[in-house]
Amino acid sequence: MGIFKADASARIACTIAAALTCAPTSWADDRDDQQRHPVRLTIEAPDAGHFKGLTTNTGWSLVLRIETPDSVAMVESPEELTQPVGRREAIVLTDPDGCLDLRHFPIINAGIPYEDCNGPDETFLEFTTERFDTFDLADSNTGNFQVRERLIDDAFVAGSLLNKPYLLNTAGNVVAVPRPQTGGTLLDGYGFGPDDDLPGLVVMSNLGAARVFDENFDRATLVIRNMGGFINGVSQELSTRRGGSALVASTQIVAGMFEPIAQFDLDVDTDGVDYLRRLESGQVEAFQFIAPPANPDEVLRDITSAYSPFKIDLTVVIVEGIAPTFIEDMNRDGRFTATDLKKMGYRVLSNQARLKLLVEFDLAITETITGRTCPPPSLIYRDLDGNGRDGAISCSGSGGAARIKRRPL
Repeated sequence: MGIFKADASARIACTIAAALTCAPTSWADDRDDQQRHPVRLTIEAPDAGHFKGLTTNTGWSLVLRIETPDSVAMVESPEELTQPVGRREAIVLTDPDGCLDLRHFPIINAGIPYEDCNGPDETFLEFTTERFDTFDLADSNTGNFQVRERLIDDAFVAGSLLNKPYLLNTAGNVVAVPRPQTGGTLLDGYGFGPDDDLPGLVVMSNLGAARVFDENFDRATLVIRNMGGFINGVSQELSTRRGGSALVASTQIVAGMFEPIAQFDLDVDTDGVDYLRRLESGQVEAFQFIAPPANPDEVLRDITSAYSPFKIDLTVVIVEGIAPTFIEDMNRDGRFTATDLKKMGYRVLSNQARLKLLVEFDLAITETITGRTCPPPSLIYRDLDGNGRDGAISCSGSGGAARIKRRPL
C-alpha cells in the first residue's frame, strides 16, 4: 500500500468555467448546492465558447476536472491477484487525527491500517489511474473490480430494471439498442452504470439510451441510467498550483451516447403519409417528405433533419462511495439533479456541473462522395402501423466512404 502526500496549505476560490459549462448559474439548480463541498467539479470540454454553439453527435470529448483543494494525500491499494497486480487509488479528502489509517478503503485487505492509528476517521474519493477503457477491450487489473462487474450488460428480463436498453423489432424479437456500443459479458470497465475507475461519478442525461423504457419503447417510470461508466481515462495530479490534488477524467462521445432515439416506419399504407415516427417514447406521428426524395440518401437526410439539431443537457456530480446505476426523479420535477441523489440517500461530495449543447447529426451536414450513407444508429426501424413492414433502408454502397463535412457558417 502506497501513500503520497500533497501540499494542502492553499485554498482556492470557486472556478468560473466558460459559458454553458460549469458556471455558477448552473450550480444554482439546487439551492443547497451553494454550500462548500470538498470536491470542485468543472467541465473543461467541450467549451461552447470554442464554437458557434453547435457540435456534431460524435467525435467530441467530455473532459472533467475534479479538484480537491483541501486534500492531504493519495493512497494506493493492491487488490486483484493478477499480473501486474490490480490496484485501486484514492484521494484522502479529510484526516482529522493526522494519521492515515484507511483500513476501510481496501477491499481484499480490509482491516489493515496504512499507519499505526487508533482507527479510521478519513473521508476519501476513490479513483484509479486509467489510460483507456472502451468496449471489447478487456480491463482485468485496474479499478474497482466489484464495480467493473456491474458494468457487464444485463440480459433481457421483461419488467426488470436493466443497465442495457432493449426494444422489440419488426420481426417481434427483443434486441439490444445498438448504440452506444458496450462489451456484453466482457469485463471491459465500460458501459451503463458507475465507472470502475471513478466509482463516485454520476453523469445524468434525460435523452436516448440513458432513459429507462421497456421493450415496447414505453416509459413507465422516471428513471435514467448513470452514464459515468463510459469514461475512457483518468489521470491524476498530486499537487496543483492552487493547492490540493486533482483528477482529469475524459470520454470520447460515440454514436448513441447522448442523442435521441427515434423509431421510423417508411412503409405506410395510409394515403398522404410518407412515414411514421416515434421520438423518445412519445406518440406516433405522421409525416410527409419535405420534397420528393430522389434516392435513399435523400430519404435519410429528410427524416433525420426532422429532429436535428437537438439539445442535450448533461448534469454531472460526484457522490461518496459507489454511485448508483439508476437515478430516479425523486421530487418529480422532471429533472435529474443532485437533489434526487440526496433524496436517494447519497452524500454529494461536489458541486453540480451542467453542460448544455446544441447538437447536429453528422448525416445532416455530411456530403458523401463515394461509399456508404448511413443513418444515425439511434434511428431504429420499426413497424408502427401494424402492416408487418418498416421499409428499412440499409447503408448504400459498400466498404469505406469519402465524405465532406463542411463547417457551418
